Order: sequence, then structure tokens, then C-alpha cells
Amino acid sequence: MKTYETINGTNKSLKIQVYYNLGGINYFTYKNEARGYYLSVSPVEVSQSNGCTIESYTAFSGTKILLLETKRKSDKAYAQAVELSKNELPRLKEYVLKQFKAEEV
Repeated sequence: MKTYETINGTNKSLKIQVYYNLGGINYFTYKNEARGYYLSVSPVEVSQSNGCTIESYTAFSGTKILLLETKRKSDKAYAQAVELSKNELPRLKEYVLKQFKAEEV
């Protein structure tokens, strides 16, 4: 699941995505990440050019959380993760918008 929500008063949007991650070592943080489904929220600038969607973003500007740890990818687990994301989404959106507003000042 990937959606975009426009940030009021700007030309940017929030990219909201539920995705599967194989897990393992994150080479930016050197921490082990769990295998499973994650929810991420990031501010991006979306534009259209020649029938293609172009997404511009600032590195390390969003956040993500583990929704559901799994041993393997499945449709059933994905559906469960999408349901879990509905509870967590408002909190993550608020966090990212606070960061975004602080960067503008």
C-alpha cells in the first residue's frame, strides 16, 4: 500500500507506505532490523513528467515502525499489517509533520 497526502500550504506530500522488509543489518545505523511489515511516513515532493511520477525527498526525513514481525511474506500477514497501520498512522503523521514544520523555520 502506498498513498500520498498533500501537506496543506506546500507543494509537498506525505508518502505513506506499508511494505515488507527482509530484515537484517541496517548499514546506516548498524542495528539489526526485524523481518516483517513496516509502516513508513516521509515528506516528499511529487511531480509528473512525460507520463512518469518523480518523487524527490530529503534523506533521513521520515520515520518507520515495525507493524508485524513475520518469518515470511504472505497476503494474510500483509492484510493484517494494513489493518494495524490504521491505528499507528495518525501518530506517525503527527511526528513527521512536526519535523517538517521545524525544518521550515
